[in-house]
Amino acid sequence: MSKLETSSTRLPREQRRAQLIDVAKDVFAAHGFAQTTMDEIARQAFVSKPVLYQHFENKRDLYFTLIDDQLNTLRDRISTRMASVDPQSDTADEETAYQAVYGLFEFTSEPRGLYRLILDSSMENPAELEVRKERFLNELVDFISPYLLDHSILDPASARFITSGIAFAAIQLACRWAEQHAGTHATDQPIPLDTAVAHTHRFVAHGAIGFDLSNNPTA
Repeated sequence: MSKLETSSTRLPREQRRAQLIDVAKDVFAAHGFAQTTMDEIARQAFVSKPVLYQHFENKRDLYFTLIDDQLNTLRDRISTRMASVDPQSDTADEETAYQAVYGLFEFTSEPRGLYRLILDSSMENPAELEVRKERFLNELVDFISPYLLDHSILDPASARFITSGIAFAAIQLACRWAEQHAGTHATDQPIPLDTAVAHTHRFVAHGAIGFDLSNNPTA
């Protein structure tokens, strides 16, 4: 047994894996994929590097484990928020879209800044990462399109195209807000969370209104 992993710190396999993932999140978020090393993760986790490799084949394997974890967290945030709306309410569609935006901002407002894992572009040959992000964006479009373009004048393919653009823009706004609030582009007067959510929801809603049949009766 390594001197780093003494009998007093030895954990069951699943607990150790969870601990390594938790440590790796902060290291990757702080330094990006290219500048992060397995040595540094092992050092901060107080384990030997062989212990790290018992759980993850290589740095790429560990990184994609984190990406999947964070995309699942974001998905859960948004879906939980959306599910909180009373579907019988007269303003259910508007409120559901608002809650989806709020869930997105909640995710990027986490103090650890783990949203940066999803934005990192320092990986060589990032095709696999882009596939994961595109899959998530498609799921997000599936989530929100019924609440944005339910009465759309557009054909289904065009409606999906517009919704994906709106969703992508909302993600970028949430990440931009997080950077201005506490990230590398922090400002002296950051916009409060509720205000940022309200602005983004208004942007999302008004972006969809132009394609709403009720607002284009002659279309």
